[in-house]
Amino acid sequence: MDTPARVGLVLLAAAAAGAYWLNQQLRGPDEAPAERPARAGYYMTEAEITRPGEGGLPQYRLLAEEVRQDEMTGPTRLADVRVEYGIYTPSPWLLTAPEGAVSPDLAELVLSGGVVISGEVEGEGDTRIETPRLTVDTATHVASTSAPVRLAVGDDWLTATGMVVYLMEERLRLQSSVHGRFEP
Repeated sequence: MDTPARVGLVLLAAAAAGAYWLNQQLRGPDEAPAERPARAGYYMTEAEITRPGEGGLPQYRLLAEEVRQDEMTGPTRLADVRVEYGIYTPSPWLLTAPEGAVSPDLAELVLSGGVVISGEVEGEGDTRIETPRLTVDTATHVASTSAPVRLAVGDDWLTATGMVVYLMEERLRLQSSVHGRFEP
């Protein structure tokens, strides 16, 4: 190798070493790329969970605009929730709420933020129940709350504190402080 080629090689190596040194100086010793562990859990939009009944038909269908689970063993949080209960029964119920949470085993559903239960009771007409919070036991199909409740059947209405709704039986039990207006 001749002298000019050796000088060029030395200059190229010096330039590479200088660039490396300058990069280390600009980045600083504490600015090494931080490795972040992946978060456990998941996030979904426009999600649907369908739980089949004994005959294979859906027992209920839960739809949520947003589903988020931060920890794999924790509850799943829901936003803009819609639950269609007893879809193929004579009296299906529709439960809606701005927020909700479901247990990891899907056994308990908690709706909150202004829950509305609507349906049609045979011979009575449109029924609407409003409460701030509702807990649904998906195994027994029983929904309950200890919060204030407003029940409207057509033009008639009742208010109460606390309620138990047997979603598959068209049965409702108001617990206390029941007041209302029902006209014949």
